[in-house]
Amino acid sequence: MKKILFIDNTAHHLLGQLHLMKAFQEKGYLVEAIVPVDEVYFRRVFTLGFICHPIYIDGKGVNPFADLKLIKELKRFFKVIKPDLICSFTIKPNLYASIAARQFDIPVIAGITGLGTAFLKQNLLNYLVVKLYKFAFKQIGCVFFQNQDDKLTFDELGITQQSKYSITLPGDGVNLNKFSYVGLVDSPVTTFIFSGRLLLDKGLGELVAAMKIVKQKYPNTKLIVIGNYFFANPSSISSEQMQEWTNAGLIEYLGMVNNVFDIISGADCMILPSYREGMPRSLLEAMSMGKPIITVNSIGCKDVVEDGVTGYMAKVKDVDSLADAMTKFIELSFDEKLEMGLNGRRKMEQEFDQKIVVNQYLEIAKKLIKARNSL
Repeated sequence: MKKILFIDNTAHHLLGQLHLMKAFQEKGYLVEAIVPVDEVYFRRVFTLGFICHPIYIDGKGVNPFADLKLIKELKRFFKVIKPDLICSFTIKPNLYASIAARQFDIPVIAGITGLGTAFLKQNLLNYLVVKLYKFAFKQIGCVFFQNQDDKLTFDELGITQQSKYSITLPGDGVNLNKFSYVGLVDSPVTTFIFSGRLLLDKGLGELVAAMKIVKQKYPNTKLIVIGNYFFANPSSISSEQMQEWTNAGLIEYLGMVNNVFDIISGADCMILPSYREGMPRSLLEAMSMGKPIITVNSIGCKDVVEDGVTGYMAKVKDVDSLADAMTKFIELSFDEKLEMGLNGRRKMEQEFDQKIVVNQYLEIAKKLIKARNSL
């Protein structure tokens, strides 16, 4: 029985890949995972029937000695587990699993879920990260991108020129059955919802500032925020800042929730003004449920929305533009909002069905394992 090993930097993020893990299982593969232990999500993955190996990964640390230790630890795991294929996600697992796997000639599929802060500016960090990617991805099995811009960036930098496969997918796709169509409910209160990590890079600061403007004209408007703190990230928003916004009546912060579907069901519009994304899952899920969206003209985000058709697209880092988009949505008739939501659902069915992603992973995995066995 062939063995597939999944590697991620958090168990919570790995839960977002369960559709892939289950698909490999259903095809007769043995699926295991390497992921850091946390208080909740590691056990959830384990109880779903997957062998999980604990590891320490400092998601945002830049200590080279710690990273060398991580590579050594991954090599130890690979030697014991003996996977036929590795599926990695997020920056450090992608980089260091690819480096460690070379010693054992194990093919790697790296899922680029976004390029992160290092690609927002041309600086020393960006230079070093590009160098590291070029070294790590030398002759990698496959790199899956979530948007065409990220793929173009890697192609132009020469990072993926020696990879066997380099393919753009529709993000992680969306489970059309799990996030079924619910539409909208006509209400005197307009409820916007933000779902994501609590980072300034997600545009949350601009969103709250826009909300302050909008509430002056439309006081029956609220903004629900769900998501986790990520203090290791330099753009992390503090708990004190979140409390200040809550006390000012600008947001309702619900923290991390397990009933995402129920929370989105009660909202009118999903909003994400992120500076850069791979392919924002929160927007895909909301659109699948028939919710209009508001986002910005940034990499990843712009690939989801059709301005004026499935929602509105504002300018990046522009509070007034974002407030205008929110105001335009509020002033739509209920039937117009409903039509936007229906357009979004149709777009998800036609372009972003999760089955598209699953089939690509299964196909590439089969090719890479076959090629390895023929050596």
